[in-house]
Amino acid sequence: MFSSEKPFDLLEQELWSQFRAGDAHAFSELMKRYSRILFRYGSRLSLDEDLIKDCIQDVFFDLWEHRSTISQPAVIKPYLYKALRLRIFREQAKWTRWENVEPETYFEFSVENHWVEQQYATETREQFEKLLNTLPKRQKEILYLKFSEELPHEDIAAIMNMNRQSVYNLLHEAIARLRKNWHDMPFYLSLGLLLLTVLFQ
Repeated sequence: MFSSEKPFDLLEQELWSQFRAGDAHAFSELMKRYSRILFRYGSRLSLDEDLIKDCIQDVFFDLWEHRSTISQPAVIKPYLYKALRLRIFREQAKWTRWENVEPETYFEFSVENHWVEQQYATETREQFEKLLNTLPKRQKEILYLKFSEELPHEDIAAIMNMNRQSVYNLLHEAIARLRKNWHDMPFYLSLGLLLLTVLFQ
């Protein structure tokens, strides 16, 4: 149905348009493409795998139920990330009895191999993850979205319900907090953190 020569974003937009028109095959393809990456993101927000799976199912169920009134987002992944994030927080709030407050107890950060030199990958990931996971939840999440998911600031702002300046500010706070502790790290790990700083600028 789709030419392999078309840009990926265009293919996604076509799928989304056809799903909105009621095409079950297009909807199934969207689920296939995004279920795994949504679970990966959701696993950063909650330790409860069953909750994450249920929330992903709920997100897709709602999409199908409201397909005729759903808008055409410029980029689909941030749209789905935001929907899942809100769903997880809403479900967690039912148990914690907090209203309109995002849980602050958990956000797990894992470092991808390409952040560091391969020869130091295992040791560096372990130490870098330990350092990153000392950050507050929102700082960990914004670093994850920026550097692991490589999302632009506009998409991060939409996912986290922030304005663009707040995204810059939170990124700056997170990196400044990491830099404050980098003198205790091995030299090659310090270089990795320096790379983060360069990428942020």
